[in-house]
Amino acid sequence: MSASPARSSLILLWAGEDPAFYGTLTDALGAAGVPCQNMSIGSDSIAPDADPLPIDWKPRFGFEVAVPSHDMTAAKQILEKLLGEEPQDMEIPAQPLDIATAEPPLTQATETHPDVEIWNGGDDRVSEFLTAALQENEIPMHIETPDGQTHIYVCAAHESRAREIVREIVDAAPPK
Repeated sequence: MSASPARSSLILLWAGEDPAFYGTLTDALGAAGVPCQNMSIGSDSIAPDADPLPIDWKPRFGFEVAVPSHDMTAAKQILEKLLGEEPQDMEIPAQPLDIATAEPPLTQATETHPDVEIWNGGDDRVSEFLTAALQENEIPMHIETPDGQTHIYVCAAHESRAREIVREIVDAAPPK
């Protein structure tokens, strides 16, 4: 008794961690009319081992694509064709350095006492994060808490970069 195409078993075609290749493979299989079962590795209902260093290595994240056994030869041809292609260039192109975003030279203006307020608020966690980010970017600052609110000051030469950092953190916005 042979299995009908509708009831054939699934065979693992590919497993990996590359989401771009996973998308390309599933799109190519769909375009060729090859049905496939897609699953994210780690999304199954089986609890992971308590052993942090398992002897049998198994990825804890990624993707798996399985196809019916009767479509395996066509699916393998598609997979081999895609694996033979050059990977897509996914590198982010370098941005030209603007004069306005360049670090100001050390002058009297950058060494003066910070007097431009860039942020004030009562959230200690945000103020700690802002001060850490400004320190990481080597922006000198002055902090005051006269009225229970934290006030962060920078010198005028660093104001635009400091305001950009505040915007990225407070508004959870990507860099401009």
